[in-house]
This record gives sequence, C-alpha cells and structure tokens, in this order.
Amino acid sequence: GLCFTAIYFFVFRYAILKFNFATPGREQDNEEAKLYTKADYKARQAGTVAAQSNEVQKGSKAMEFLQALGGSENIQDVTNCATRLRISVKDETKLAGDNVFRQAGAHGVVRNGKAIQVIVGLSVPQVREEFESLLSSR
Repeated sequence: GLCFTAIYFFVFRYAILKFNFATPGREQDNEEAKLYTKADYKARQAGTVAAQSNEVQKGSKAMEFLQALGGSENIQDVTNCATRLRISVKDETKLAGDNVFRQAGAHGVVRNGKAIQVIVGLSVPQVREEFESLLSSR
C-alpha cells in the first residue's frame, strides 16, 4: 500500500504539472488572491453573524446572484436541489464571471450552455425563496 501511494503521488503530480490540469486551488482567475489578516477574518465573521441575524441583508446574496445572472429579464426557470440553485437563462453571454459569484457567497458555478448551477450550500431554499420574490417584484 505504501509503495502504491508513492507511485500514485508521483505519477499524478507529474501529469498535473506537465499538462497543467486545473485542480482545486490552481484555477486561473483573472484577479489575484487576497491574503487577509486575522483582524480582517474576525471582522468578516462578525459581519456574517450580523447578516444572518438581520433579515434585510438575507436577500443580498440572492440579489447579487440575480445581477450576476444578467438580471430578471434573463431568467427563464429557477429550481434547486439540496445545495445548488439551478437556473435556466435566455442568454448565457450576459452572465458574469465565476469570481463575481464567489464574491457573492457561492461556493462555485457549473455552466452547461443555458443551464447554470450556482453552488450555494444548505441555505439554498432560503436563497431560492428570496430569488423568486425578487423575480416576481420586477
């Protein structure tokens, strides 16, 4: 088992570096990663707790997703599964980059033509409700 572990490690490391496969943590983002201090981290955590307790700010995640998806006129259908917000869009060229979704609080984005999946996490039912209310109000 130990020998195979070493073989797998060196073979896969060589393949990833040689062919430049995109693995988690090695994505080619347009902007540089920002390093945060401990004070920044604590301030962000305090802001997250405050945002969760304040219902007015609960919709900000859905609003940012809606803007990143090209606005309410670009949305055809919205559904969700356990952790993903599934959206059908009319024009996929109006979508923002993955960095915009990550800054809005998504864990990632899966694109398949006009079918988009925004990976939100277990809070996806609340985000979907807010998303649908934003769609109906516009």
